[in-house]
Amino acid sequence: MKKLLCLVVAVLMVAALFAACAPAAETPASEAPAEGNAASEAPAEESEAAAGEPVTITWSVFETNNYTPEFYQHIIDAFEADNPDIKIEKVLMTGDSRMQFQKTQLAAGTFSDVTMEANDLANIEGVYAEVPEELISRFDDAAVVECFGQKTLIPAGKQYRVQCYYNKDQFAEAGIAEPPKTWDEFVEACDKLVAAGKTPLICGGAKDIWATGLYWTSTANMDVMQEYPNFNRDLLDGKVKWANPTISETLKAWQSLVQAGYYHEGSMSFSYTQASEEFLNGAAAMMLDGSWLAVQEDAKGNENLGSFIMPSPGGINTYCTDIQYWGVSNTSENKEAAFRFVDYVLGGNPEIYAYYLQADGYGSTTKEPVEYERGPIITEFIANYDGMTLVPEIVKVKGDDALPAGTQDFIDKSTQSMFAGADVDAELEKWDAELARMLEAQEANAE
Repeated sequence: MKKLLCLVVAVLMVAALFAACAPAAETPASEAPAEGNAASEAPAEESEAAAGEPVTITWSVFETNNYTPEFYQHIIDAFEADNPDIKIEKVLMTGDSRMQFQKTQLAAGTFSDVTMEANDLANIEGVYAEVPEELISRFDDAAVVECFGQKTLIPAGKQYRVQCYYNKDQFAEAGIAEPPKTWDEFVEACDKLVAAGKTPLICGGAKDIWATGLYWTSTANMDVMQEYPNFNRDLLDGKVKWANPTISETLKAWQSLVQAGYYHEGSMSFSYTQASEEFLNGAAAMMLDGSWLAVQEDAKGNENLGSFIMPSPGGINTYCTDIQYWGVSNTSENKEAAFRFVDYVLGGNPEIYAYYLQADGYGSTTKEPVEYERGPIITEFIANYDGMTLVPEIVKVKGDDALPAGTQDFIDKSTQSMFAGADVDAELEKWDAELARMLEAQEANAE
């Protein structure tokens, strides 16, 4: 009996020895150690890759008549099909200010991995990650900017800005043979429309404050840049002010159109979409709007819509474009995946890039241009700029000459006040005071 007991003990000891030397069994994901265990901590991307699960990145976007849910889903589906290890979660920027939405995200620690419109917060140091050289080198040098000594923005596309659209049938009924080319001709056209029982102009207001300020983009910006070619730098250096004769005169000219009763009386109660629908349905003869409207109406086969350069009292011989920049969050835990997504959409897949550009009538910003078929309205829109000189859009400039974040929102709100009758010169004094406040706050934050 003693011999048998010894034999059993010996067998058990050998079995224990082999168990101790054997490879550890794989722990199922559901039984993995808790996140707080320091020995098991790893970056999120590595953990997900090890588990064989796709990485999820968030993408902040905004919706318009052209940027529809279906538009975004097409891009997401194409990317995920070609990159099964990455999932895209769309985050819709809501409210009347995309910049405020992004600032709220930033403060709450929920800033998206990829932001489709990164222009506004680029002036805040540390928000966006530096773009890999292999990716940024794909784009036109003129479109690439540095913020705080780093290339943190990806130039997604070039948008032709704002012109004056008109309903051809209303012009014909009012006896206007061709679009006006001078300020006097424009006022004369408005008078003819009124005499024919029509409303000359309409714009949006309500929750879309930017829709009121489109005169600034279409006309005032050009007046300023023609008079002050280095306006942004001169403004930041204190050599020129917002409250100057050029800006005062052009904005007073615009305000005179409101005071003459040329604008639709419901303009300030309309959102941009409502104003656009009213215009296209004939509630007004003209509306200042961007190239996106041309693309939208080309898709509908609208043959009644034309466009022309909005005149100014001093004459316009320049135009501006806006480059839409994308950015990857500097705090993203999945930067590599985020940049893969950006790379794919903005040229890595030429078909998807052309699809993205065509949706809103953008031009490509890549060194190897990507082209697509354009309809007659957007073709006329672009042709209107022939012979004109391209200048920067003041509130969209990036890099060392950029104005503080929030400048555009402030200007848009002020133009609404001017529309309602506020004194233009008094408002411009506020612009200068607000700029001083913003610059002081910007300097304090930098410290």
